[in-house]
Order: sequence, then structure tokens, then C-alpha cells
Amino acid sequence: MGNRYLEIFCREAEEHLASLQSGLLVLEKNPARTDLLHELLRNAHTLKGSARMVGLADISAITHTMEEQLKGMESGERKVDARGIDLLLRGADAVALITSALMRGEKPELDVERFVAEYDRGELGQQLHTESRESQPEAALADTVRADVKTLDHLVNLVGELIINKKRLESKLDRLKEITGALPAGHVTELAAFRGELEEDVLYLDYLIQELHAKAMGLRMLPLRTISDGLERLVRDLAQQLGREVRFQIVGQAIEMDRVLLDGLKPILIHLLTNALSHGIESPEARAAAGKPRQGAVLLSARHQGNSVLVEVRDDGRGMDPAGIKTAAVARGVLDPREAEALSDDEALYLTFRPGFSTADIVTDVSGRGVGMDVVKKNIERVKGSVTLASVPGSFTQVTLQLPLTLSVLDALIVACGGETFAIPTTYLQEIVKVRASEIDTLGSGEVIKVRGATTPLYSLPGMLGLTDRREAGDLTLSAVVLKHCDQRIACIVDAHLGYSEVVVKGLGKQFRNVRFLFGATIMGDGNPALILNVPDLFESGRGVRRATLSAEEAQAAQRRLKVLVVDDSITTRTMEQSILVSQGYAVVTAVSGEDALEKSAQEQFDLVISDVEMPGINGFELTRALRASEQYRDIPVIIVSSLSRDEDKRQALQAGAQAYIVKGAFDQGLLLETVQMLIG
Repeated sequence: MGNRYLEIFCREAEEHLASLQSGLLVLEKNPARTDLLHELLRNAHTLKGSARMVGLADISAITHTMEEQLKGMESGERKVDARGIDLLLRGADAVALITSALMRGEKPELDVERFVAEYDRGELGQQLHTESRESQPEAALADTVRADVKTLDHLVNLVGELIINKKRLESKLDRLKEITGALPAGHVTELAAFRGELEEDVLYLDYLIQELHAKAMGLRMLPLRTISDGLERLVRDLAQQLGREVRFQIVGQAIEMDRVLLDGLKPILIHLLTNALSHGIESPEARAAAGKPRQGAVLLSARHQGNSVLVEVRDDGRGMDPAGIKTAAVARGVLDPREAEALSDDEALYLTFRPGFSTADIVTDVSGRGVGMDVVKKNIERVKGSVTLASVPGSFTQVTLQLPLTLSVLDALIVACGGETFAIPTTYLQEIVKVRASEIDTLGSGEVIKVRGATTPLYSLPGMLGLTDRREAGDLTLSAVVLKHCDQRIACIVDAHLGYSEVVVKGLGKQFRNVRFLFGATIMGDGNPALILNVPDLFESGRGVRRATLSAEEAQAAQRRLKVLVVDDSITTRTMEQSILVSQGYAVVTAVSGEDALEKSAQEQFDLVISDVEMPGINGFELTRALRASEQYRDIPVIIVSSLSRDEDKRQALQAGAQAYIVKGAFDQGLLLETVQMLIG
């Protein structure tokens, strides 16, 4: 189980245990309060479900017994008396003892089997040393404060505003220089001295803001280690399953990245490592026959490069076979034989990024259930990164991901284009070139230029964006930017380059979520906004670039990701289900209750809903019935994932209109994914 899920579970458990403890003490004084009893039952039930999800059988066993006791109290079979409350408090203590030990990475001092047996008999049994548990964290807590992620984001946003304001001050200074320069000599001295002092102040403000920004970002930064812990287990289990011998090494675990990027990186790494083992590393016998060591090597490494992080996944397996890839691409209709012939071996590797491309003859349990490298490419684009492939057949495969350190501040080239100002993230920038009209050739229906000897498609950036193209017929030299993405290069003509700048990324709001070519905006020093370009969109729209063999309908289908709504009041369950689905390329929105789900389902259209049953307010069955009653969701599949395992519950789910029922105890990632893919593909 990944460290991340354990932390999330322990935090969630802390909240439920606090509610149980305070609620039980109130219940003892007011035994007739059935509303409170029901709330406590829900706490125990949610804890049990979450513990099952992360495979903590001990906690699940204790909370199951607590749930049974509370049900007995609710039905009147058990008394709500001091002894009953005592027992329940002891159960909460036992769970607290286990979670506290887990967080410290120790073994809990508790014989759970004996505890549960005594507990079932209504005996108070073992002495629990909870005093030490409570007194220990104090020292550690003195140095740490838990901050809400929203608060951190808000802090980073405010620092961004400071950076913008500083830029405005700098542009005022430039204006002051102009004014000083235009004055008669006699008036200059005093003003020049004032300008010098102001310059010093702005410079000092700049230092302070840089330091403040670094500290604020530091709060959001997490080491690669936070996601790599679970990957070792993944590789070990997969190697056993596939009968491979593998040495897995991770280098650069201390490299820090923005948590938003890390969240996006985990499913990508899971996919690349799964590929390395299922398609890369050969069986020990095959390796020995090829004169290689029986044990294969897989390396995951991370390092800084300027304002980027380079993450590499390398294996010394069978490598990628360009000829085999071309043949498979032609057989699947991804491109025609003539195009395949024209591709170099290096270019052929990138065919694996085409939607629907896979060289596996059959979709196996391991090869990602038919999800290919196109999902990796899409995920990389979403976090504003780029990916390159290198391979030698029979020797190795290396996938290199280049990612920004953070998504809140980017280095960008500012360009003027069609009367507007745009920012291009430097991750995608190869170089700036001047193009003479005589250097432009025509190829097919488009224009090309030579960049360092390579024929590169030439486009007008204003034309691509639907703006007025200001290129005059008589222009002898034009400014262009050469952009790179995967194995492709394109040159885009712009009106002018306005220099490099660190830009603070501002979201465009929900109403602009699906606007093509843009992913954010920034405010320039003069107070005017500049739009930040989403470079992968430019490559998608280029004439004939990667699009020659897809019909308009296919292109649309390949671009649209299926959307899933996950509804559960347990953060552990929500996060796990979300990670599982996101890793397979689904777009996931989460809801914390039935009411929240109804609100979100009204705002946007989902292809599938996954819901818990026991939740405060509207339960899962009621939610399913409400969705079925609406025109919009009459035929949308609903999966119930619950720790309720009685046939009666399953029957009730199907009567409400659910298509599938998964019990949390029997839960595994494969089962959920298979069910989702069976229902929506």
C-alpha cells in the first residue's frame, strides 16, 4: 500500500475517531439521542470501509465489531449504558493505537485477534497504553502545523500578485528614466538621485519577493519519494507475476516538485514501469540466450535541469523495434504504407503515441488493459511537459519526461501576434529564427523552411489562432519561433519577440475550460494581460501534422476523455478510486455526498457514476434513483462500491437502477477497472 494512501487514511481516521470519542461521551449522558447514534454508526462504517480499501484488516475487524455494537444499540437489542460506551471507547482507542504506530512506521503493541475475541464477548481485556501515544506527538507537533491545501494555493496566488505588482513598479521606473532623460540639464540632478533611491527600493523588494516566493513554493513542494515508495512494490509484484528477474533502482528520490505535478506524474510512472516489465524486460531464459544477465535492470531517475525536472524510465530489455512498430501501425490503419516508408527509425518510435496504437497482440491483464502510450502523452501535456523516446532494439528503451518545477510560475517567451500578446512556455521552445522570404519552400499544400538542416513545417501563428495575419507580401525577413513537442518541430511566424519573462499563471475560469490553444493568462508589467499558449494544441492543429489518417469523428473521439463522477464521504476511498481511474486516462470529478453529486451532475455531463451507499444525507440508493429520474442520466451507468455485502443490499442497488455492485472487502483495482471498461469502454 502506498505511503500516500496510508497518510490520507490516518488523517481521515483521526477525524472519525475524534467524532466517535466526543459523540460517545454525549450519548452516555443522552441515551435516547438516536440521531447521534446514527452519526456514530456512520463514523464506524466509513472507517471500516476505508480500512478495507487500504488493506488494514486489523482496523477493519475492530470497526466491524464496533459497528455491530452500535447497530444493536440502534435496534434496542443492546443497552446504551456506561459499560457499552466503555467498550466502544476502548475500540476507538485500539484503532488510534494502530494508526499512531503505522504513522511512526512501528508495529502496534496490540494482539488484535485476542482483542477482537474479547471485545465480541463484551470483555474489556487487554490494557491499552494510550497515554504514551498521546504524549509522544507533542514534541513533533511543536515544529509542524497542518495547512489546508487551499490556503497554500491562496498564499502562492498572493505572492504571484506581488510579482505582478513588482513588474508594474519596474515599468514605472523605465518611464521615470525616460522623463529624466527628456528634462533640461538643471532639473535632472535631484530627480536622478530620487530615481536611484527608488531603483534600490525596487531591487530590494525584488530580493524579498524572490525569497518569499521560494518559501511559499517550498510549502507546496514534495520529494519524488512521496510517490516512488509504492512503485517498488508494484515492480516487485509485477516481476513475480510475469516470471521476470528484475533489479529496480530509483535515483533522485529527494528531487522536489509541486504536489500538483507529482499527482499527475504517478499514473504516468505506473504506466511506464508496467510497460518496461511487460514489453521490455525479457524472461531470464531469453536474456541468457541473448548473452545478457538473467536479471534485467529498470532505472527510474530524476534530476534538475534549469527550471525543469527530467524524469527518466530506462530498461535494458528488448528495446523498441521500428520496423515492427511501422508494420503494426499500417496493419491498424494508423498510417498508410507510403507514409510508413518515409519515416525514419527514430520517428517510428513516436507512432506509439497515436490513439489506439498498441503492439501487444492481445490485451492482457498486465499490459494496461488496452491503454497505450497515448494516455502517457496526454497526461504529460496536461502538466505542461514534453516526452522523448530513445531505444536500441535488443538493448534498451528510455523514456524521458521534461516537466516544469511548478505550474504556478513558468519561464516564457513573450511574443506579439495578430495585435495581441502571448506567452509561450520555454519547455516547448527550441529556438528563435529570422526567416527570409527566399528561404521558404512549398511542400504539398504547405510552406516549409530548413532549421539546422531539417525540413520544418512553417505556419503563421496569427492564422492558427484565427487572428489577423499582419504579414505583408513584401516583408523580406520574418520572425519565427521553432517549437518542439515529442519528435516534432514546427516553426511559427510571429509579429515580434518581446523577450523572456517569468510569468505567473492565472487560471481562465470554468467558462474558458475548453477553449483551444490556451491554458492560462498572466499580467504583464504594464498591467495588460497576456494569454499563455497551450503548445500541444498548436501541433494538433498543424496541417497534416499527426492528423492525416484520422477522420474528424475519430479525432474527436480520441481527444475526448470519458468522465467519471466518484461519490464517497471517505477521503481515502475517493482518493484511491480517483487515482485508479486517472491512471487509466479517465477524467475524474469527486463528490463528498449525494447532494454534492446531484449538484455536480447537473453542472456537467458524466459518462459514469461510482457511489458509496452509507453517506450523510442522501444515500447511494437514493442518489441512483434521483439520477435515473432525470432525463440527462436516465441511461448513464452507476456502479455501487460499498462495504455492505448482504444480498439484500445488492438487490436494493439493482432495484434503484445501478448496473454493478462491488463490495469493498473484495475490492481490487482490476475489478473496478474491468467493470468500468465493460460499462463505458
